[in-house]
Amino acid sequence: MTCPCRTLCLVPKPECTKAQSQLPRHRAAGPMLAKQVMALPLFDGLEHEILERLMADSTALTLERRSLLFSAGAVADCFYIVLDGQVKLSALTPDGRESIVEVFTPVSSFGEAAMLSMGVFPLHAEVIEDATIIRVGRRAFVATLRSDPVVGYRMLAGMCRWHQRLSSEIRHLKEIPPWQRVAEFLLALTDTRQGQAVVALPFNKEILASRVGIRRESLSRVLARLRDMGVRTEGNSVRIDDVASLRQRCDLLQ
Repeated sequence: MTCPCRTLCLVPKPECTKAQSQLPRHRAAGPMLAKQVMALPLFDGLEHEILERLMADSTALTLERRSLLFSAGAVADCFYIVLDGQVKLSALTPDGRESIVEVFTPVSSFGEAAMLSMGVFPLHAEVIEDATIIRVGRRAFVATLRSDPVVGYRMLAGMCRWHQRLSSEIRHLKEIPPWQRVAEFLLALTDTRQGQAVVALPFNKEILASRVGIRRESLSRVLARLRDMGVRTEGNSVRIDDVASLRQRCDLLQ
């Protein structure tokens, strides 16, 4: 019997017979992943049947580090969902430096606004950690939106929330010193409120520097200053001796 799942098994059927070895196409199988994908701002609250219709033109991609998904100015006939790995969106500054705008980790989506409104991607997208990605084609997606306006309203609300968050983050980064940018980034990686915490860096220091809007060489100086505040880098991890104290230092500058 052939597998009845129409869309990468994102909405798996009980009678699905595909073997787990059939990767990457069947990698999305499983109720947990379906739940995660449906929790994306775009899909939050949608029924399985609508999700299948939206993703009828979807394909799964397994990409190695440094793979280029698209360049700025490329035709935006799709958007992407990150299932595994990491993808960065970046732009070039006037002096030729790369500026990382966003890093996407599982499970997150990007490119929706470009596909639905601009028609071209305004940024570069590159895989920075071996990734499994779903490419969601425009044709079936737009056809579903046209047939069910409520779905479109929900997705518009999700994109507005993302734009608000991004705008707020950009304004905040411009207003605070580099050491505080790094400190706040590290604090956001832990739920600890008191005492010591060890956090794993989600990407390398070059990407971290660009993510908080500073040069790579400046990051070394910032980390040296943070050592005086009880923040120590240990390989790919960072140890914060006193989380509450570091939060207080950041809060005093708000």
